[in-house]
Amino acid sequence: MTNIDYLRQIETAVLSCVSSDPIRRQQAYTFVEEIKSNPTQSISIGFDFFNKNQQFNPLVKHFGLQCIEETIKYKWTSLDSQLKLSIKERLWLLMTEHDQLPVHLKTILVRCVCEIAKREWPQQWPLFLDELVTLSKLNSTNDYSLLILAYLIEDVIVLQTLNSIRKRDIQTTLLQHGTKLLEFIEYFLDLSNTISSALYALTMFATFLPIEIFFSTKIIDKIVYLLNSSIHRMKAAEFLSVISDRRGKYEERLPLLQLFSYLFQNGSHYNDLYSIINIQQSNDTYDFMKQYAMVITALCEQLCYLCGSDDLNKKAPLPEQFSNGKFLQVLLTLMQHPSIYISLYGYQMWLQLIRANIFQENDYQNILPIVLRSLCHSLVKQLYKKNVDSEQDVASYYIHYDFEDESDYQKFVGKNRAILIRSINNICKTSKNLSIAIRIGFDYADYCFQSININNLLLFESLVSYWQIIEKHLRSLLKPFESFNNLKLLSNTDEISFCQHGQKLIEKLLLINNDNNLEFLSYSLRLLTNLYVFTRGENTWTQRILEHLFRTITTERQIISKLNPLQKQASCLIDLCLNYGHSIFIYFNDLFKVTQDLVRQQTSFEQQTKLAGWQWSILVECLAILLNYFESFQQQAILINELIQPFAEILNKFNSNVNDLQSFIDYIGLKTTPDATSTSNQRLIFLSVHILCGLLRRITLPNDPSICSTGGYQETFDGIIFIRNPASPAFIQLTHCLFKLLNYCHALHSPNSPLSKSSFSFLSTMTDAEKAVYLQQQDNNDDINILSSIQTNSLILSANDRRLHNRFSSFLDRLEILIGIYLTLKPDLYKLDDSLNIIGTTLFSSLDNLPDFRLRNIIRYCFLPFIRHCPMNTMIIAIFESLLPFMYTKLKDKWKIITERQSIKLTNGNIHENNDDNYQTQDRCEEEVIEEQVTCYLTRDFIDVIKNLLIHQNNTSDNTNQLINSNDIDETSMDEMMTTDEQNIGDIHSRKLTIQSRYQQIPSEFALKILQDSSIICQYCLLILFDGLSWPDTSSITKMSHICQSLIKYLSILINGNNNFLRQLYIYILCALKIHGDNEPIVCMLLSLSILMYDTFQQTSSNLFDNVLMEIPDVTNEQVNNYRDKMQRQINGKPLSDKQKRDILKQLVQPLMGQNVAQMFKREPLALNNLPPLIRFSKRSLHPVLQHQQQQNTDNDDDHGLVNLFQHTDG
Repeated sequence: MTNIDYLRQIETAVLSCVSSDPIRRQQAYTFVEEIKSNPTQSISIGFDFFNKNQQFNPLVKHFGLQCIEETIKYKWTSLDSQLKLSIKERLWLLMTEHDQLPVHLKTILVRCVCEIAKREWPQQWPLFLDELVTLSKLNSTNDYSLLILAYLIEDVIVLQTLNSIRKRDIQTTLLQHGTKLLEFIEYFLDLSNTISSALYALTMFATFLPIEIFFSTKIIDKIVYLLNSSIHRMKAAEFLSVISDRRGKYEERLPLLQLFSYLFQNGSHYNDLYSIINIQQSNDTYDFMKQYAMVITALCEQLCYLCGSDDLNKKAPLPEQFSNGKFLQVLLTLMQHPSIYISLYGYQMWLQLIRANIFQENDYQNILPIVLRSLCHSLVKQLYKKNVDSEQDVASYYIHYDFEDESDYQKFVGKNRAILIRSINNICKTSKNLSIAIRIGFDYADYCFQSININNLLLFESLVSYWQIIEKHLRSLLKPFESFNNLKLLSNTDEISFCQHGQKLIEKLLLINNDNNLEFLSYSLRLLTNLYVFTRGENTWTQRILEHLFRTITTERQIISKLNPLQKQASCLIDLCLNYGHSIFIYFNDLFKVTQDLVRQQTSFEQQTKLAGWQWSILVECLAILLNYFESFQQQAILINELIQPFAEILNKFNSNVNDLQSFIDYIGLKTTPDATSTSNQRLIFLSVHILCGLLRRITLPNDPSICSTGGYQETFDGIIFIRNPASPAFIQLTHCLFKLLNYCHALHSPNSPLSKSSFSFLSTMTDAEKAVYLQQQDNNDDINILSSIQTNSLILSANDRRLHNRFSSFLDRLEILIGIYLTLKPDLYKLDDSLNIIGTTLFSSLDNLPDFRLRNIIRYCFLPFIRHCPMNTMIIAIFESLLPFMYTKLKDKWKIITERQSIKLTNGNIHENNDDNYQTQDRCEEEVIEEQVTCYLTRDFIDVIKNLLIHQNNTSDNTNQLINSNDIDETSMDEMMTTDEQNIGDIHSRKLTIQSRYQQIPSEFALKILQDSSIICQYCLLILFDGLSWPDTSSITKMSHICQSLIKYLSILINGNNNFLRQLYIYILCALKIHGDNEPIVCMLLSLSILMYDTFQQTSSNLFDNVLMEIPDVTNEQVNNYRDKMQRQINGKPLSDKQKRDILKQLVQPLMGQNVAQMFKREPLALNNLPPLIRFSKRSLHPVLQHQQQQNTDNDDDHGLVNLFQHTDG
């Protein structure tokens, strides 16, 4: 026994480990670590702390057991057999004498036994189960046996902390005795003091034992009974959730259907809890309700799998509790529960049942109206209230309990609404269900328009959301040539009835014109367009709706708040034109005339009343959409020219008055005290660019080849047939103005710019919204203006300066997008005499002075569409011979700074901190995060440019169809008004082209010729792609490695025998291995690249690569020779697989590669040896150990002591 004074010294040290004095704490740490380093001493000390004659602090006892546990974990194999036996006996003695230990001590004591079992049982500890039985018989309150079994299963089977051999040995033995072990545990379910531990053990057994075993006992019945117990129902529900969520074959999961008869029997109070919706439940009860909802959801999934299969041989009959409606009643109460968390489980089950199609038709039709009404009310967005009266507002109380803050709640709301939308969409897939959904929608509208609810904005918003979903299924009502699943969309009776009801509702909406409640008015506009389908496209209704929308949107209003509610919903007019343009087109001339007059009024300098830009840009974009219904190029071109004429005058005026940078600054009023003229100039130029960008984006090219040929859209240029954009004639006239405007805007970023030395230098920096995007603070589900919620440390600006900053940044974004769309106007733009000069000057204007975030926009908005659409290889070569060297230098320098900035260096598993970096404040960290994020995205976007260069096809008339939708601009920075769901549908074709580009040949014949013709392009493409493999951005490396893999086989013709350059490329790959050695997926890609290059040049340059490999530290000539021989070896006449080659190379270059995180902080290896193998046997046969014992003593079949397990005596 250890000296008592020494034990007290250890106690003092352990307690000092939590001291606030760092010196004392460090001394204590050092002392206790020295104790744990001696296994014999630490074992002795651990047990001595439990001496009955002495009292020690529970924390010290915990330390003592921890010493024992760590010795077992890391030193067990080095201990002699006598000490091992002593440890087992003393642990058993502790469990016998201390059955009332605190939970934390009992837990670590049990884990000590588990660690021994993981190393000894069953081969070297055959009586382990017998000893557990004996332990359990000593005292009926002793639950050590249950906890040992539970923790053993958790470690071995659930967490899988052992190797596969030991795991198989233990799991096989447990399976062999599964039935008797369950009977053993079942006994403890009847003892009040051990129910909790028994449930825990059963939950662990439920993770792997055959499901049918549980139903062969009374365990399920007893556990379901415990669901009514306020003490044990939570653990009972946890067991049921585990067993209900089991996976496996049909036959293995079939017994789970029996759970329906257990859970949905009469008198089950736990199911009735969900019916109590007006009274707040206690926290414990509410937690149980959520856990039990998981059980029902998992069971519903099993029902769909077992009863909804298309294979009749694997399709079980529905349980009686489903057929008689008991399960469905619980499902409905879940969906109608005030807790958004619980109701989500109900809707998830609803989706599962619909997909499985296991409803009986009558039941489905009866339940459907109830579900739809519930869905309508669930669409109502509950506010996150700061102060909650739990008695009056049960739903808000549950929200506060479930979510830490409002942002956490808003994220969940987004997920919840997505489930609700899918639920409604699934219902509307059949004509009969769609009719029911429409009826419920009208009933809900009547409810919302009741006098008591008419001012409830959240209720009205949910009504709009519901009809937005329904409307997508109704559009074919105005398209008579389309059908609904080969049937008429609605019956004649329903169609007449719905149209009458819809027109009455539209009449109500047309009377809403309340400027005092703009949010209500804005939602009414959206609902109006959603109900338009019920007008059947009749001219009278169409005219009234258009007049109402036009009048509401173009009315000038003085808005005090930052955001006009109408602005967000005004895009409903655009959606109306996109979806029902064929019905609205007849009013094009009227709309065109009125809009043109309005635009002329608003762009005149004398106009006193000014509308916001979004108001008249909406109208212009709608006209652009309707213009696409013309089938004559000439007619479209004339109308577009008339439409943009006011903006052309504004830009031409700018062009004639501005000749240098200073005059540009003065012209748009970027000065401290701008006059009225310059303020007006700024407004008109900003809005002109905004509208021209939106208009040009909305113009699409005809998809019908016959219209292209007869409508005058085709034009031949350099022997190639192009489909011209009808906007080209009008927009080409503005080329010099717009490109000049972009040149001056970029020149503002120059360090010598007058702006950089003025108080307006902030215009060249990021706005708060742009910072938020890169800091990933933007919440897409939040309707609040992002500027009000951003917590970035930005420049302190006045309110006017901040507004100017946002306007200028938005203007410049749209100007860059507009220039990018210009580059798709082929052949008109490229036919200009000075096209190369115009494009080159604009794209490279002040490129080296642009901030990185602005450079990224130029790359993806301008250079990407340029390489996709430029038809002239001479222009491509001229542009890229300047771009590639610039970007290579730029990116390499940026990544060098980022790499060197690391303040923590990992060397041989140790962490060394650079104490010189004390300047790193929160502001500095934020700036660095933004800089790194911008660099990552800039790199990825430029790699996309290079990839498009390498897949660029020679323009021929064969690929005319691929050029139809040419406005393929990345619009991620554009606001909601510029990007709608309906517009995204129109861009599907161009997106498909982007996806198809992944499978195109790299390099294409056209790209290969460019690489051969231009040594500069070839050299810098290879440098960026191979040197970039070392840059610490996984996404970029993945993209580059795929391109490199395709280029390697062409290197011989690209580098023209330049072995030095080839050697350098190989070195780049090895350097990347050195940097990314801790990233296994990247290492795999890099090894494959290295092997591919080695195999490709094996015959000509293998010695060159061998010399490089021998320069790796600790790599010898003999190792390299062995590597070369192994790579050429064949196994059974077959070459080595890619994995075998990677393993060989990885072993060679291991000294070069970095360590992964697990290797850096690797602890002492576990003391774990494989035991003698068990004889393989079936689950039904007796364990080999037991067979041996039967042969020795047939009269004493102790079966590990399991035969007499259940003859309990409390002795």
